[in-house]
Amino acid sequence: MTDPVTATSEELLPQGPAHPERALDLLRRGGFRRAYAAVAISELGDAFQYIALMWFALVAAGPLGVIAVRLADSVPALLFGLHGGVVADRWDRRRLMISADLVRGVVLVPVAALGLTGHLPLVALVAAAFVLTTATSYFDPAYGALLPALVDRRNVQQANGLVRATADSLSVGGWALAGLLLTFLPISVFFGLNAVSFFLSAALLAGVRARGTAQQGAERPKIRDGFSVLRPRPTLAASVVVLGVAVTLSSGTWIVGVPELVRTTLGRGAGSFSLVAASYALGSICAGAALARWPIRRKARASMLAWTLYLPAYGLFAVAGSLGVALAAGFGAGVGQGSSWVLINSAAQEEVPDGLLGRVTGLVSLVHRGAHATGLLFVSPLFALAAPQSVFAAAAVAIPLAGLGVGLAWLYNKTGSLWPCILAHFLNNALAISVVIGKC
Repeated sequence: MTDPVTATSEELLPQGPAHPERALDLLRRGGFRRAYAAVAISELGDAFQYIALMWFALVAAGPLGVIAVRLADSVPALLFGLHGGVVADRWDRRRLMISADLVRGVVLVPVAALGLTGHLPLVALVAAAFVLTTATSYFDPAYGALLPALVDRRNVQQANGLVRATADSLSVGGWALAGLLLTFLPISVFFGLNAVSFFLSAALLAGVRARGTAQQGAERPKIRDGFSVLRPRPTLAASVVVLGVAVTLSSGTWIVGVPELVRTTLGRGAGSFSLVAASYALGSICAGAALARWPIRRKARASMLAWTLYLPAYGLFAVAGSLGVALAAGFGAGVGQGSSWVLINSAAQEEVPDGLLGRVTGLVSLVHRGAHATGLLFVSPLFALAAPQSVFAAAAVAIPLAGLGVGLAWLYNKTGSLWPCILAHFLNNALAISVVIGKC
């Protein structure tokens, strides 16, 4: 008897020679247009909130306050990420997204009020960050699983590229606009602005006709099925593993290493660091725009290859003696990670049956967010032991090699083919050498 989890669903079989549509043409579809606007509005609000959240945390308890808020912003993804995928495969996905938006908006109202009164304690910031990320852990899998119903599977890459480019553009624009607004508004208003953005997002999603309800009346979804469905898709499974390894290394070096390099090596301040961060966002914007324009056939494989862009990007950080070189490095890193994120989500949305898609997109989201936390805990401390240039030189080699090496080893384990094992052994030996170099 055919296993319904691992068997190829009829919905995934080729339906004809139809070609992908242009990204902007997808906005003619009312459901996607509303979802696109909802995500865009909430991303702009998040840009305002990020500045307010980090500032109040710093004022309340210094660097330890920032660390506490960042941990509260990371832990829920690890706790609820998989469950969010299960719920997305059980409930009405549109209603789940609306509920998550309403929760996020309601949580921010008292935070904004406390900020305006001048009595916003750190515990309130930590609690708000925890609840916001918890709600996001349910929104993201529901959105990722609903997208194919809005644009058709053949168009998911174009849709993801467009959304990614737009979101990063609004983030940069929001940070710049925040500086202007702070000349006549208190910073606590930013919490209120983000609350409004979530309420507007919920209102837009309420008009989406596609509900994306999965498995109504069927057996209750199980978390393990989200892993089982990857068994006959070894390349997609490998790309998820590579995502976790590569983001752990890249985020751990970026979060601490870039500001340290700007301060100690380049002898510059926060303004220069913000420019490097903006160059990363610009690279991600360009990656999203390019992938919205040009379809990639083997998306899961391409998502792993995208990490090789960190070789020239972090290599430039390792030799950076001027701000211009650092800006080029930031741009290259943004292209690499932005491309990988769009491609791996698009691969899952093309290959995984609808009834299991929420659990797989939830797994991808958990791996991505969790890798930021593990990178901060296990990779960032290297900057206390070695100069920034040495760590970036090691990372420039380690990120492509670790990613590809883990991916090839996973493929060998799943397929039994010998050539991935041989290449993985070679790459992991090279990775060990790069780590030794980084400590020198």
